[in-house]
Amino acid sequence: MELHSRLLLEDNILVATVHEPVGTEQRAALAGEIDRLIDEHRPAGLVAALGPEAATAAAVSVVLRLYRHHAGNGIVMAGATPPAAVRYLIKANQPSLPVHTDTTDALGTVRASLRRQAAELGPGTRQSPPGSFGASGRTMSM
Repeated sequence: MELHSRLLLEDNILVATVHEPVGTEQRAALAGEIDRLIDEHRPAGLVAALGPEAATAAAVSVVLRLYRHHAGNGIVMAGATPPAAVRYLIKANQPSLPVHTDTTDALGTVRASLRRQAAELGPGTRQSPPGSFGASGRTMSM
């Protein structure tokens, strides 16, 4: 299983994408790697994207765990996955987590939420420091 990640410096949003199936034996490693990226780069937003083959119950549990853990820490999050049944499963377990068919729509949701937060906080304030790696991103094998 490979985790592809990229940090959009302009928006300070981490996009973590998994394309291959995630099994229960890989669940902890995947969650740990995304947590490490979040700790390292301190993004204001997170998009968890599951490709069609990656959309397993184990991957869904990682997305739900990420939301429970990081939304409480102020990170704006959205999910993206093509299979309607997987989107339904995520929404049924976490109704407040926006889930979209594609990453572009999920990014739009996170950007809009961050803009709302910035407007509420006032000009010149930033929720979290910018990340430190470029938009080209990284690939990690687990």
